[in-house]
Amino acid sequence: MPATALSHFDQDVARAPAIVSHADPLPQNNDAERLLRSDLLRSAWMFAVGALDAYVCDADTDVVAATIISKSRRPAIELPDWFHEIRFPVRAILEPYARNVNWRWRMAAREMMARESVLSLSTVQTLFNKFFRDDQKFFGDSLLDAWITRPDSSRRRYGINRTAYLALAPAGKADARRQARRHFQEYYGNVFQRRHDCIHNCDRPRVAPQPLDETGVVANVIDDVDFLVRRCDEHVNAELRHFLAGLGCPAAIIAQAGY
Repeated sequence: MPATALSHFDQDVARAPAIVSHADPLPQNNDAERLLRSDLLRSAWMFAVGALDAYVCDADTDVVAATIISKSRRPAIELPDWFHEIRFPVRAILEPYARNVNWRWRMAAREMMARESVLSLSTVQTLFNKFFRDDQKFFGDSLLDAWITRPDSSRRRYGINRTAYLALAPAGKADARRQARRHFQEYYGNVFQRRHDCIHNCDRPRVAPQPLDETGVVANVIDDVDFLVRRCDEHVNAELRHFLAGLGCPAAIIAQAGY
């Protein structure tokens, strides 16, 4: 799959820790100074989740476009019925593209996603799971098991650390995964919701603005957003290859599923 989505994410998310570094040493001698510092930390939070949002939209664009391009190169392959229900802007398809005839499909898919905003894990599942094998869905047992047991696993994300999880018997791991999935969904749901609160009501979901003065909290959010995107990118790339192979695409076509 093209590397554009991850490349843009790398550029976007790097702006978040730069803001945190700028905010951290600022004075906090009065309410105005404390508010300014907090607002910079809110900005870093929004940049991080915004980078994730943009990545998912770009990655979905790439998957849809790569599938159509593979079909154009191998007309004999049969696309699943649900794929035919995808609606593309006619203008984007009909416009001439000097760069590459297949670029039209990426532009059409990008325009299709232009109004989307990914603010929940369930939206991520809806966009991608239909391309994945049954036992490889976002965020099923197989994926959670692989992520929890990584050396960079974090209790923040799952409510359990790698060492404790690996020590469990199979039945205990199954129960731990169920709890980890709930914790994972709640944790990232709160991360997304905070970005929503910052954008839509200046981080004032009720009467007063929510406090945000610890740079470590924001640094952890940035780290967790980065983790989620990189693991998702690895999985999307792997599953796209399986998806195209399942349609009957030869390896040579799969290797060219770019623009």
